[in-house]
Amino acid sequence: MKSIYAITPSDIEFKRLIKEVERMLDFGVKVFQYREKNLSENLIMANAEKLLEMIKKNEGKLIINDDPKIAVEIGADGFHLGIEDYLKPKNLKYIEEHKEILNSDYLKGLTCKWNFELIKNLPEEHISWDYLGIGAFYQSKTKEEAEILKTDDKSYPLEISTKPLVAIGGINKNNMDEVFSLGYETIALSDGIFFQEDLRKIIKNLNF
Repeated sequence: MKSIYAITPSDIEFKRLIKEVERMLDFGVKVFQYREKNLSENLIMANAEKLLEMIKKNEGKLIINDDPKIAVEIGADGFHLGIEDYLKPKNLKYIEEHKEILNSDYLKGLTCKWNFELIKNLPEEHISWDYLGIGAFYQSKTKEEAEILKTDDKSYPLEISTKPLVAIGGINKNNMDEVFSLGYETIALSDGIFFQEDLRKIIKNLNF
């Protein structure tokens, strides 16, 4: 079943962002990641609480980027980390201290980029990851420095992972069918879906 995982773009006026999330919920998008790199922790938490309330009313899920503590404190559905963020002492300490509740009550995602060794040997001494982010598939504004593989290698993570995979990086309406054709069922979209006038066209052939 094809599906979209919507990642909020950074540095967007929050009133504008929340209206856009509401529009996307009306079109059937259900899974969102709140990703904001340039605000204080308190403001990120306040914004995330408002997003969570609206998303829950529409039976959706909210994942918090980078910070498992915020996810737990506001009652979000989960958190998503890059391996560098996972290894930060404050995150490792929090995860170790709260591993029981994190494993039982929260969705946990890890970005693996194209690191095949990481995909094969996930850091699961404290928690079990529920899904992995794989990519970047194409150049994007979010991850301009991201490595791009030749097409033949992009499906390899599907062969070596036992976890659900989310394809990330530069995916949009023009290339999403190519990603699905490789065997990925969930694609992460940011600029490729937020504030797009033809939202209906982008999601018309997807199931949620």
